Amino acid sequence: MMNKKLLTIFLFALFSLNLSAQEAVKNSSDKAMPGGMNSFRAEVAKQIDLSDFIWKEPFRLVVTFIVSKEGKMENIKLEESSGNTEFDQRILDGIKRIRKKKWTPARKNGEPVESFYTLPLTFHPPK
Repeated sequence: MMNKKLLTIFLFALFSLNLSAQEAVKNSSDKAMPGGMNSFRAEVAKQIDLSDFIWKEPFRLVVTFIVSKEGKMENIKLEESSGNTEFDQRILDGIKRIRKKKWTPARKNGEPVESFYTLPLTFHPPK
């Protein structure tokens, strides 16, 4: 168990250095995850165990979700697959585990509005 935890921490360090993501937002840029998008990416990376995956080429997947007027992540979906169903599911599960964190919702004309995120994730092979 300890070796798996150390391997996960090691892979997290590699993963977090080799993961790039950006969000595309509609409605307003006023919404935010507590701590910002870098905090969100780091939280996602912590939730994913990639210890039994080995890859040699970079690949990408795209996740979409809605931030409600109340600041809740909803309707989390895989928009573009990595090509590996189990890997895709681990990413979705990792994001779903942190969806309870409250976001600051977007605002339009001073009122909270629902907003849409597209989160492309690129995974580079561990070195």
